Amino acid sequence: MSSMSTDLTRREMFNEIRKLCAPNNYTNWLTLLREYLVFALTVATAMTAYHWIVNSGYSLGWMVPIYLATVVVIGVWSQNRLACLVHESSHYSLFKNRTLNDVAGNLLVAFPFFGVISNYRIGHWGHHRHVNDPEKDPDLMRLEKHHPRQFPISKRRFVWEHVILQFMPHKAFTYILGRAKYVAVVMKHRSVRNQDPLGPNKLRALRISYYVVLFGTLAYFGCLVHYVLFWIVPFVTVYPATLYLREIAHHGNYPDNGDYTNSRAYEGYWLEREIFFPFSEQNHVIHHMFPTVPWHKMRDAHSVLMRYEPYRENVIVCDGFFFRADAASGNPTVLDLLAAPSPAQLRANGRETQQSDSIRDKMSVDVGGSGEQSSEYQHGES
Repeated sequence: MSSMSTDLTRREMFNEIRKLCAPNNYTNWLTLLREYLVFALTVATAMTAYHWIVNSGYSLGWMVPIYLATVVVIGVWSQNRLACLVHESSHYSLFKNRTLNDVAGNLLVAFPFFGVISNYRIGHWGHHRHVNDPEKDPDLMRLEKHHPRQFPISKRRFVWEHVILQFMPHKAFTYILGRAKYVAVVMKHRSVRNQDPLGPNKLRALRISYYVVLFGTLAYFGCLVHYVLFWIVPFVTVYPATLYLREIAHHGNYPDNGDYTNSRAYEGYWLEREIFFPFSEQNHVIHHMFPTVPWHKMRDAHSVLMRYEPYRENVIVCDGFFFRADAASGNPTVLDLLAAPSPAQLRANGRETQQSDSIRDKMSVDVGGSGEQSSEYQHGES
């Protein structure tokens, strides 16, 4: 890929990326089905174990480790991965049809977390517009209120402050409270118009109907306790800690807004990658450059951009979060980056230079975008 004969010009790169920007109306149905099947199987396994323990006359104490493992799996895998599809919906990338995108996105991935796609979209587009700006980036301001971000940080201190401490009830509460202000209610942020295909009245009716049907069904079948045990408990314990770690990985210790340096790309062990960076979270650099590329075309986009010299020479690929999968690769882990001075800090000290090739400032077309543009944001700038 490094041969200059294979390199793409700027125009050629844009043309190749444009081909990858269209979502479809079928890929994510299969994705959602798979994720909900994993959740259902996890709950079914725990319930089967419970009934076997009771019917066999064993002490319910044997159920404790099984239940705790179930909470971890649901929070770290099922809830965490479904929440990533809220992010995908906010870019109109869950389904090609915008109305379907928001209806399915709300019913299947936002309402279960007590959020609304259009609410999240407002704050998330603000994050893209002001990425890593401590005074304007809604994500950065929200996370700073939850926990001070002081980087670089030693690996030992990181594990204590940003991993172990995040499982404490008061930290889970402050994180969820910040997310609630971001997702459950409309953010007090710069106006974003023409981004909600449902409209406030239809959205309100859909939201009320969802919770009436959900809790009515749970009450009718006597499953309210199961809902608390298998959805609410993971939601207020393991789930927020997992999301927090991903947000730190994306933008922690990266206080600039360069196109190739505002975030990172990730490889590493399969399990670690699928937990912390599922779907389009795996290459957050490309996501910020071209947010309308659907998650399932992200690897293709990375292959294209590796033929574009400014990206290839500047992007940092992490070989895992905590553990390096391939020592021979020479790529750092996320922890390595968080424990060292950031490129922005090095540049400020005159120890590193950066190529100036700003996609955000110079891009004259909205790659993959279509339809109406708001006065504040272009479609796709999310």
